[in-house]
Amino acid sequence: MPPEVRRAFLMLAGIVAVAMVVWAARFQPLPPADFTFQNGTDPKTLDPHRATGQPESRIIFNVFAGLLQALPDGPPDAETGVQPMSAQPSIAKSFTVSEDGKTYTFDLRDDAVWSDGVPITSEDFRWSWTRMLHPETLCQYSFQLYQLPHAEAYNTGVVKVGDRVEAELWDRPDDVPGGDSSTQNFPRGTIRYGTLVEIRKPDEPTYPDTMSNDAREKAEAAWKEDWVYVIDVCDVAEDGSVDWDDVSGQETFCINAATSPVADEETQATHGVLVAFDKLEAIETPDPQTLIVRLKTPVPYFPDLLAYYPTFLVPKHCIEEFGAPLWTKDDQIVCNGPYKIEKRLLRDRIRLRKNEKYFDADQVSIETIDAISTESGNTALNMYETGQLEWVYDPPSLLLDELRTRDDFHPAPMLSVYFYRINVKRPPMDDVRVRRAVAMAIDRDQVVNQITKAGQIPAYRLVPPGMAGYQSPEGFKPDIEEARRLLAEAGYPGGRGFPKLTLLYNTQQMHRAIAEVLQQQLLNSLNIKIELQNMEWGSYLDKVDQINYDIARAGWIADFADPTTFLDLWVTDGAQNSTGWSNKRFDELLQEAAVAGDQPEKRMQLLAEAEQIWIDEMPVIPMYFYVSKNLIKSNVEGFFPTPQDRHPLHLLRLKEDKE
Repeated sequence: MPPEVRRAFLMLAGIVAVAMVVWAARFQPLPPADFTFQNGTDPKTLDPHRATGQPESRIIFNVFAGLLQALPDGPPDAETGVQPMSAQPSIAKSFTVSEDGKTYTFDLRDDAVWSDGVPITSEDFRWSWTRMLHPETLCQYSFQLYQLPHAEAYNTGVVKVGDRVEAELWDRPDDVPGGDSSTQNFPRGTIRYGTLVEIRKPDEPTYPDTMSNDAREKAEAAWKEDWVYVIDVCDVAEDGSVDWDDVSGQETFCINAATSPVADEETQATHGVLVAFDKLEAIETPDPQTLIVRLKTPVPYFPDLLAYYPTFLVPKHCIEEFGAPLWTKDDQIVCNGPYKIEKRLLRDRIRLRKNEKYFDADQVSIETIDAISTESGNTALNMYETGQLEWVYDPPSLLLDELRTRDDFHPAPMLSVYFYRINVKRPPMDDVRVRRAVAMAIDRDQVVNQITKAGQIPAYRLVPPGMAGYQSPEGFKPDIEEARRLLAEAGYPGGRGFPKLTLLYNTQQMHRAIAEVLQQQLLNSLNIKIELQNMEWGSYLDKVDQINYDIARAGWIADFADPTTFLDLWVTDGAQNSTGWSNKRFDELLQEAAVAGDQPEKRMQLLAEAEQIWIDEMPVIPMYFYVSKNLIKSNVEGFFPTPQDRHPLHLLRLKEDKE
């Protein structure tokens, strides 16, 4: 072998050896964490603006922080042991509210930084909330900020002549001029600000009567991409402010600038024209430690929204460097909560480590925490009994009778409901008589007594009991004879001619057991055949979001203690609706309630009327109101039942820490 070949071979062998060592090191088992808990399925995302489920929120609540945080408030309930929680200072060390309840002024901590040491300022909240609301972010909780002026219009992309707007040019870092758009909406392209003075529209195409709704929506969207927006453009000052009355010229913008029949050679390509949310009156940042937030009307639960993770900060510098979703990789993500992400092993665990740069790090006791990805209650219980887990949130239902006798088992009522979404666009479930028949034919007592067995309460309405000041409508009554009558009236006497339906659920033993009971009940009582479809969490969420199902299992835990957290889900085209259901009067009632924040009795009456419409039309089949059923080791202090089954990990202590 020639010397140069031998040297090249030895160099290559060395490189391969180093690579193998690095590769092998990635798969070395982690040393045991100080505290380990069951987290259910693998989180689909760790982005606060993209997450929707409990596996995600249990991580996000502990690695990110917002203006406020939910902490214990007062003594536990004497009867249930549930610990009340309230919104308390976090990144904001204090805040004041104007006399009319519409202006909040937050005083931010000057020692709040990201885990990489980058300071946190009031501008970070303006940027984070703008990202949350941006249409391309697709945040399913964006509606929670709709009481900020212009937030809803910005999120939905609605503009009209006379609006103060922004036009984002087609020059994001990865945009192709005249070609494909960047897959990242942040960092943004160049922004032009000004007043919209005209919208030039080509002739609207005609749509045949045979065209499906989906095809029509796509055709309308394509037509709107040819619209040309004429804007009186204003200059932006060095401090970022816009003088809307100082017009520097008139410019035109269009998404399809090169092909639109109403564009000209001066028309500039744009990603879209939106209301200029971040330059108008909703948010003001007079200095780095002061944030002023204005609302359209008083919102009694606004502090609770600010203690909920979609409104938490996300790191601008990290997102703009790595893009989404890569910014959430364990070797790139930066956090500002009590913990940070140290390692993420797919289908295994997420390792959390104490964030030494957290503003209250001295009060964080546990150094390392593992969130274990296991959907099996049996597996979780075995790990608990053998000392591999300190906390199990979902033990197997078959053992609940035995577990109730143990001191380490802590059941408690929750503000939460288990239900089945219905695709109301697909026959035969587009008929309200069929939906009510199915709902009435289900024996919920069998489900809670023989399957769940933890004290769950059968649900015949949407909003759980325990909402202060709110009285739900009575709800519907289970009635098999009435269910059969409704089914026959809808054209399916005795179930004859009724097509087979598919019931979708995400992988979990309890969900399957409940689905099997429903399958048998509906066959026995209505002669309706149900096929069961099981999918892992991520695929299940995608299918529900696309409304590509007949019936789909779901659940909802209150974001805050107010009926709107359950009712707002079902507004027309709401991000969480995912049923296709729409009711104009229902939407109107919620809008009326939203502006009645200073009239609490009237507000609750409006919400109850809306819930009655929901019960009458039944776009969703309620099953039962949850109870939490936590197993927690006796050496863990600071763990207590809460109304939403949330458990701030930075409050936990291990008894040996006190020695």
